[in-house]
Amino acid sequence: MLAKNNRLRGTKEWEVLFNEGAFVGARDLTMKAWKIELDKYPRRQFKVTDLKIGFSVGVKISKSAVKRNAVRRKMREVIRLLLKENKIKIGYLIGFMAKNSILEADYHKIEEDIIFCLKKSRLLIQ
Repeated sequence: MLAKNNRLRGTKEWEVLFNEGAFVGARDLTMKAWKIELDKYPRRQFKVTDLKIGFSVGVKISKSAVKRNAVRRKMREVIRLLLKENKIKIGYLIGFMAKNSILEADYHKIEEDIIFCLKKSRLLIQ
């Protein structure tokens, strides 16, 4: 489980991310990232030191909540380990959206896709 201060919560935060962020695609998931600009949304409680990450696995992926939650847990674990090692840049809102093909992917393929997306958007610290 991610720490509360690292969770992307509420529809307003997701709306900001989708309106302002840039997409990065991988084989089994897509990522949307937005560098926090304090002057753009002054009424929001964003800070330059924030790093908020969210995960979305829709009903179109599977009608079974068990399968959707399993995918979400795998994605969350990859991010948790990267955060533990301080490998993700701060000051961003990041959202991960699963594609249909993610049901066949194992943990390592999901990890590769997340790292690929982070590298492509230059958010991964080497």
